[in-house]
Amino acid sequence: MIRSEQIRYKLLRNGVEYGELFSSGNSSTLRMDSNGEIKMSLQGTFLPRAVNSSGKEVEIDWMADEIQPKLIIDGVEKPLAVLMPASVEPRDEYGNETLQIQAFDRCWRVRDTKVEGSIYLSAGTGYLDAIEGLLTSAGIATILKTPITATLAEDRQDWETGTSYLTIVNELLREINYKQLWFNASGFAILEPASTPTAENIKHVFTNQKPNPNNKKEVEAIRVFPHISRKTDIYQAPNVFLCICSNADKDTPLKATAENTNPQSPLSIMRRGRRIVKVVKVNNIESQEKLEEYAGRLLYESMTTGESISVETHLLPNFGAEDVVGLRYDDVLGVCVEKAWTMTLGPGGTMTHELEKVVINLG
Repeated sequence: MIRSEQIRYKLLRNGVEYGELFSSGNSSTLRMDSNGEIKMSLQGTFLPRAVNSSGKEVEIDWMADEIQPKLIIDGVEKPLAVLMPASVEPRDEYGNETLQIQAFDRCWRVRDTKVEGSIYLSAGTGYLDAIEGLLTSAGIATILKTPITATLAEDRQDWETGTSYLTIVNELLREINYKQLWFNASGFAILEPASTPTAENIKHVFTNQKPNPNNKKEVEAIRVFPHISRKTDIYQAPNVFLCICSNADKDTPLKATAENTNPQSPLSIMRRGRRIVKVVKVNNIESQEKLEEYAGRLLYESMTTGESISVETHLLPNFGAEDVVGLRYDDVLGVCVEKAWTMTLGPGGTMTHELEKVVINLG
């Protein structure tokens, strides 16, 4: 069966779809960068008009409206992102008027909201309650969260006038070992724990192998196009993390150490014959237990910075930030973290996935 694909660009006003924007015919680019402060971006050239569902032309409010690209596969519509136009540049090419648009996800709204006087958070406030309050103040109304009972260990008034709310939110998320703030394809703020890159946490599987029709998991695996690129750079990665949390409210500093002692890891103390220590100072943390979890997370992250792999697939929905994926491509097997992906939205468009392979055997 031949796969049918189509891209549509919906316009949202106050979160409600009211019109459709049209590409000029050139491909647009949608990118997710998990390492970026703002995770998702869209760049493309569009026609300077939009219509509603009845085909009637509607006026676009570029200061308030949002763009939601959607991927239609075999008639099934899937949202890809919700993005705020950051620049709209009119162009005239041989008498054809177009708009060159660059747009960012709602992290941009949170980043542009700044501390105007001071922010005070009292001891005992739930971390997620504090974060939700900040997001609400930044105009973010839709939030999906993984519950946690962690509370602030002391009063907080750490942030100077002019500090971005996104900086504060990500700092608080880091203290409870959650991912940085990101927004899903429907525009919801996602507050979730950082995923440990293990086989049990795999969300997608990439393969070039022919599936066993009797194995549901193999049938559902994502087929990658021929040829992958690989690059290895593990030589400067630390194998010991010493985390220290010290401030005026604590009688003694909290300390936690995480060591790579796995003999199967090429980065381990045993394999390299030396300790490569990184000291990390943490401003605030809820408890010794959380500091130990934080050190462990840094250690896991260091183990996914060795081998970078790039694969290409059809356009696919339902990919987020730092998804854990499995890879089976000829003799390349392993667990990876997807650090970035890029979609070329147009006829024959493809999706490039930038993976970092876990460099220890995680089973």
